[in-house]
Amino acid sequence: MKKIISIFSIFLFLSFCISTIDSFAATKTLPQGMHTLKDSGLSTGIDYNVENNSSGRAILFIVDSNQLVQESIRFEPNSRKYTIKPLNYGDIIIVIGAGNLEFS
Repeated sequence: MKKIISIFSIFLFLSFCISTIDSFAATKTLPQGMHTLKDSGLSTGIDYNVENNSSGRAILFIVDSNQLVQESIRFEPNSRKYTIKPLNYGDIIIVIGAGNLEFS
């Protein structure tokens, strides 16, 4: 009986001491210029929320590997978040303007 109680108490102690790791989406900020997925550190197949937290305006173009514009969004200063389509490996992200776009 003492073995069962001691094993149960050890198990109970270990179950409360297991630490959990909180994961948060790391935001990526892209300044003006042309960016590939490899350069920007963004991943394929993920819906990203994009916003402009700076005081300047910005325009976002996403061009696929066939050189067709897949998405274009104009961001006002301190804009709301916009959800963009999942990116593919050959896509190029073009940011024009004085704003820095934050991908989360």
